[in-house]
Amino acid sequence: MIKIAIIIVGFSRITYDLPRLLPGIAVLAMVFFGNVAANFVLAGGHSPNAALEGQGSYIDEEEEKAYRAAANEPDEKKRAAKLYEFIQKYPKSALMQQSDFDAIKMIEEENHAFYAASQEPDFEKRAALLMEFLQKYPESALKDHAELEFKKMLQEDIRNKKYEELESLAEKWLKTHPKDKEANAYLAEAARNLKKYQRCAECLEEIYAMEPIPQLAREIHDSYLQTENVAKQKEWAEKLFTMPEFEADYMLRYAYVVKFSNENNLPKAAEYAQLTLKSADLAEQKDEKLREQLRQVRRACHHVIGSSLQQKENYAAAISSFKEALRFEKYGQGYYKIGQCAESQKQIDEAVQYYAAAELMGGEEAPRAKARLEVLYRALHNDTLIGIDKVYKKAKELLEEPGEAGSRGGTIGGRGMPSIAAFPY
Repeated sequence: MIKIAIIIVGFSRITYDLPRLLPGIAVLAMVFFGNVAANFVLAGGHSPNAALEGQGSYIDEEEEKAYRAAANEPDEKKRAAKLYEFIQKYPKSALMQQSDFDAIKMIEEENHAFYAASQEPDFEKRAALLMEFLQKYPESALKDHAELEFKKMLQEDIRNKKYEELESLAEKWLKTHPKDKEANAYLAEAARNLKKYQRCAECLEEIYAMEPIPQLAREIHDSYLQTENVAKQKEWAEKLFTMPEFEADYMLRYAYVVKFSNENNLPKAAEYAQLTLKSADLAEQKDEKLREQLRQVRRACHHVIGSSLQQKENYAAAISSFKEALRFEKYGQGYYKIGQCAESQKQIDEAVQYYAAAELMGGEEAPRAKARLEVLYRALHNDTLIGIDKVYKKAKELLEEPGEAGSRGGTIGGRGMPSIAAFPY
């Protein structure tokens, strides 16, 4: 009876208050109906989660929008990725269905694989895991992150000067990314420091194919100069010679003067000597050090040209070249070579005079010059040396003739290239 009374009283009170409660009830009904309708649309005509039906659970509007955007994505992989992002933000969301969890399973595997790779402390193992990840998940949303992790290892190795490890990692990367400009640059730096100049040049060539910068061409050429690959040296030298940026770079040409002179290939050395002189005429003489270098380069080039002409028995032209060399620097070998050319032309008076000058200059040619001078003088003076002092007097006058100021011999500044006065010809 008590229960019935309470119910009656309660019902009477509700009936009494009904006109006042109706507006509020109507509003609640509208909200409830709106949520049900939204959930129905979300699942394409089905309830988002069967567990929600009849429970009256409250779902945040932002959560609902995020789920709708993910679940309605037509592309399967993108939908899986978006659902994965959704569950990361709303880990307890009641909107997720079993099919949604099945869709993100692959994404979870990718993330686990990437995390395991990125956290591996050993660089070689980490590199292998990252490469495995990229091969297994080529379209992964984490692809860029995996590539960035690999590049970070390369950067750390180059910063710490671990060139052997850098070489190993970069070679692995380039097997699947041969046109990667940055990786080629890392490997080139490693190879240069490991004195593997051929590999260095090859990597630089890959970069040049993508970005043909003149200075890079110069680096390629200089790398090949450290190898025995003559064909590549010539190929890149010829390219550089046509570039306006290097038209005044006489030391670029002079490197080949030295190279072929050391190989005793005088015709080729003379060819590059002519090119060097043309470039030297275009060079700016900015300071005393540069002017001194240019003076020595010009003297050396004229000497090489004269030696090549002498070898071809063109003695008159050879004498002119040696005299031009002496104008830039007085050196014993130059006087001695003129003496030889004059003797070959049967100009004995001139020959003994230059032999005497070579002797007075001292150095390696002095003993030979003295010996040859006395042989020729004796042949003309009844096998005596009477009056030879007159020859030395003329030789001293010859040495006092004006020319460009400069030192004797030495090295050509800037790159430590040897003075050609000391070359054996």
